[in-house]
Amino acid sequence: MRTVWVVLSVALAFTLVPGVGGTAGQQAAVPQHAASVSEHGAQTGDSVTSVDSCTTISNPGRYALTSDVTNASEDTCIRITADNVVFDGRGNDIDGVSAFGSAGVLVTGGQNVTVRNAAATDWDDGIRFTGVQNATVRDTTTARNRVGLSLVSLRGGTVVNNTARENAVAGVFLVGASENNTLRNTTASENALVGVQLVEARGNSLVDTVARGNEFGVALLGASDNTVRGSVASENEIAGLWLSAANDNRIRDNRVTNRFYGIYLADNARNNTVESNTALGNPVGVRLRASDENAVLRNRVSNSSDTGILLISSNDNRVAGNTGADNRRDIIVSASSQGNTLSNNSVGERG
Repeated sequence: MRTVWVVLSVALAFTLVPGVGGTAGQQAAVPQHAASVSEHGAQTGDSVTSVDSCTTISNPGRYALTSDVTNASEDTCIRITADNVVFDGRGNDIDGVSAFGSAGVLVTGGQNVTVRNAAATDWDDGIRFTGVQNATVRDTTTARNRVGLSLVSLRGGTVVNNTARENAVAGVFLVGASENNTLRNTTASENALVGVQLVEARGNSLVDTVARGNEFGVALLGASDNTVRGSVASENEIAGLWLSAANDNRIRDNRVTNRFYGIYLADNARNNTVESNTALGNPVGVRLRASDENAVLRNRVSNSSDTGILLISSNDNRVAGNTGADNRRDIIVSASSQGNTLSNNSVGERG
């Protein structure tokens, strides 16, 4: 699977490199044809400023989009540079023209910014936060972008009830120095590569995620000390939950049913805990390759058409208390794997 790591890394390279691709005009000046709030906003009696076109929000306050924006050609439609802003899309669509480096909503720097009830389609990044603290993103829909919801160096954020679908690379992307964020009730479906992806992110919680019909449901690449729990990963082409070079993560109480692997640890993933998950109907329920010192505990692994639990070139792992039935083969540890401890497992083979 190292090839897949390279593919994902290349696909997301423009997002990772400042000033290229997914930066969405982070340091660019506001285009002349982009309105400012003072030009295309109206202050209402309840202290909400109405916005009806692409604009830059550079003052604290509450703002509301009053109509759809269609085929916007600006590099960024809604640009937020101030602290203490609430932007409410009111269910309206912010639609672009799929221009390279563009963003439907771009929030840069600052703190205490909320984006809610917004839809973003046909952008490089649908909604993008960069270097923001204590942000809230809730009740948004991002579709047909390169990346739906892109969160770069986000800290202390609350990301709740968001849907990302049919994006060309990733549904939700959490990267870099992104720490201590909570993502809850995320639905990521039919994205071309990955539903929800964490790259070198630390201390985040993914709770009640639904990842369906992607290449990878949830992927942790070089990410550490994160928790994925209470989630469903189904009908993903390669793996439901995939950890590569990821350490000290907790994968608990998830349900995985996918076309190849339920849960897959690879490429020197270390000291992760895979516990109390249900892997049902995957060709391989849980697979470890070149991954050491992990704990695979109390999972239920059933109806695997190939193998329930498979260890290849993986050392010093603990596999204990796992149950299941109707697997073609129960647990296989390759000859290249050393020092693993197996105890109290009952992952039954087919009779």
